[in-house]
Amino acid sequence: MNILIIGATGLIGRALVTELKTAGHKVIASSRNVEKARCILGDDTEIRQWDGRTLQDLLKILTGIDGIVNLAGENIASGYWTTKRKKKIADSRIGPGKLLTEAILQLNDKPAFLIQASGIGFYGTRVTTPAGENQGAGKGFIARLVVQWEESVSPLQTAGVRVAYLRSGVVLAKDGGMLDKILLPFRFYTGTILGSGKQIISWIALKDHVRATLHLIKNKKAQGPYNLVAPVPVTMQDFIRTTGKVIRKPVWFRIPGFLLKIILGQMASETILASQHILPGKLAQEGFSFRFENPEEALHDIFTEKPD
Repeated sequence: MNILIIGATGLIGRALVTELKTAGHKVIASSRNVEKARCILGDDTEIRQWDGRTLQDLLKILTGIDGIVNLAGENIASGYWTTKRKKKIADSRIGPGKLLTEAILQLNDKPAFLIQASGIGFYGTRVTTPAGENQGAGKGFIARLVVQWEESVSPLQTAGVRVAYLRSGVVLAKDGGMLDKILLPFRFYTGTILGSGKQIISWIALKDHVRATLHLIKNKKAQGPYNLVAPVPVTMQDFIRTTGKVIRKPVWFRIPGFLLKIILGQMASETILASQHILPGKLAQEGFSFRFENPEEALHDIFTEKPD
């Protein structure tokens, strides 16, 4: 298939491009900066220029596309949430989604599927009992954002396009995401527990995230929301201590939640301090098998760089 990846140069996008090529698909990536994207993704990836805002250019790059994976979106946890920052986060997700919908609805030859990035932030910041995809939306900035994010492409569901939402948990990878931030104190031998440590983290290894996405591409019946999380959530405290065990460094400190809120504001409350006990209900029902069901296995794989 000819598969278009929007957001291909990000952490998940890069890994997905590699696996799609290995599986024999032709990968087309959209990018604002063609040369930069080519340096990241390689000469064997076709790059089509799109600024994320222009409908006519989007219509051009959709020519000959069999399916789309839309991973576009600013990093949510990259800093203090000012009003301007929150608008930028929202616009980077909702804007491309609405444009994709508008463009695809104009096509006579529509792509068969759209795999749309989303997040478990949909369920809110306090999910203390196990929740699957049938759980309703929670409260807070991220929950409202995810609802709007998914709604931006939902009209395609009645236009003959199969739409599946990747409600991703914390993605574990060595060079990016939450793990990269957690490792910083360890470099100074000061492994640090964030907040009370009791908050529940629903996580997924990057390799399993990519495999789950491929599963949704292949499964022609897959549609609607899918929780991309491992079957065994852990507390923040256990995760930090397990990380220390794997990299053989101690955990000495704890940063209280109130201090994180002072430093990072609402962003801390809805990301670092959020407690989300989410389960991969639909993936489990469809027989998807996780390679990494507990974080220690995933962390050992990351830090020993075992081949696939």
